[in-house]
Order: sequence, then structure tokens, then C-alpha cells
Amino acid sequence: MSDPRSATGALLLLGAMLASCGTQQTAEESQPSVAESPVPGSRAFRYRAVEDNVRHDTLLIQTTFDLGDGSFVMVASHRDEKFEGLRLYRYRPKADSSAEMIAISSPAYDSWTMLPSFFGSDSTRTSDLRVLANFGERESWGQKLLKLDGAGFHDLGFIDAALPERTEEDGVQVLKRRNIAERARIEIAGDSTWIRFACDSVFLYDDQRGGYDLVLPAAKVKYLSAPEGLSLWINEEKREVKQPT
Repeated sequence: MSDPRSATGALLLLGAMLASCGTQQTAEESQPSVAESPVPGSRAFRYRAVEDNVRHDTLLIQTTFDLGDGSFVMVASHRDEKFEGLRLYRYRPKADSSAEMIAISSPAYDSWTMLPSFFGSDSTRTSDLRVLANFGERESWGQKLLKLDGAGFHDLGFIDAALPERTEEDGVQVLKRRNIAERARIEIAGDSTWIRFACDSVFLYDDQRGGYDLVLPAAKVKYLSAPEGLSLWINEEKREVKQPT
């Protein structure tokens, strides 16, 4: 007669082996998928925000960034409220605390925000920059795209994109539209500038085909600024961006 303890031991061993196989399979299935290729292009430079370093009788300064070459960019509006609203001002401080103005951008008009993010190559951290200026009030309305070079600020068009964020308010799911500049990746090739987004999805206010307020996979959306103008590309289809009249 066989020893029942041996049979019991064999069953326990078999169970442990099966459990081990099951655990190994589950672990393999739970491994994260291979990461997608990184989005081409450069992140925004992290220029240091500084305290106001000039006095200006007519400007109300919101934020100031140190470009590291002795020049600064400030976001400011007129002390006396005007329809033009905020602008970007590149300047050098003078010994008497006044500002030597180098360049002034076009206005943000009725937007309460014109927060700039600066892009370029490491060799041109202070020249030939691309600027995404976030517009909005409580949420983002999109980004004004500008070029900043020795001649000043140049408008390149408006990016109708925001970062969608789902949050809960009073037990209700709501969609917020945030500044997408931190997720933007900009690739400059001569006179052409590609703007792509390193995130899951993009909120588009206008798809340039009659569609509005859309959430699309970020991998399918990009913009191109070229000498002939600004275009939106969705699924590799080019769509000319209509400029405000």
C-alpha cells in the first residue's frame, strides 16, 4: 500500500509547480508594452523666471524670463487698460533701471494670458527662437506661434490646440483645456518648423475642415510653419490654417 503522505506531498508539489507557471504567465502578460518612438523635436528651454528688474512708467509687468545673454523677455500690459492687452517685450536693463527695448510682439488683445515657451537648438538658445505663447483666461485658448530673431518678433500663425485634462468637479466629470506648450516638441529645419505633441491626445478647437472642439490622438496631429504659411496635418493630410481677418 502506498504511503498517503507521499501522495499528499506529490499533489502539493504539483500544485506548487502549476501555481508557479500561472504566476510566471501573469507576470509576463503584465509587462508594459514597448514604448513608442520618442516624438522628434526639442522641448522648451527652461529659462529662469526672475523678479522685475526694470522700472517702466506705462507697463504693468506679469512675468520676466532671463534669456541668459543679458537680455530678458517680459509679459506686460499697459497700466491703463487697453484693448490690445498683453505683449511680449525683449529688452536689456540699463544702469538707471530703465529698459532698452529690443523687440515688441503683436498684442494678445482680450486674453488674460500670454505665457511664452521658448524653443530652439542648444547653439541658438538666444537667437532664432520659436515661441509658443499660451493664450487664455481660466483655460487655454491655444498658442500663438512666433519667431524671435535679431529683427524682433514675427507672427507665424495660431495653433488651435490645448492639452485635454479630465477632472471631477462636484461629482461630475469635466474636460479642462490646459497649456500644451510643455508637451510640444519643435523641430526647426531652415525656414520650416514642425510642431508635434508628446502626449496621449490633443484638443483641437478647429480641424480646418468644419470640425470644432475635437479630442484626437496626439500621434495623428502636427503643425507645419513654412514660408507659404501655417498648416495643420491630421493623419498626414495637410490642411491650410485659416488666418483671422
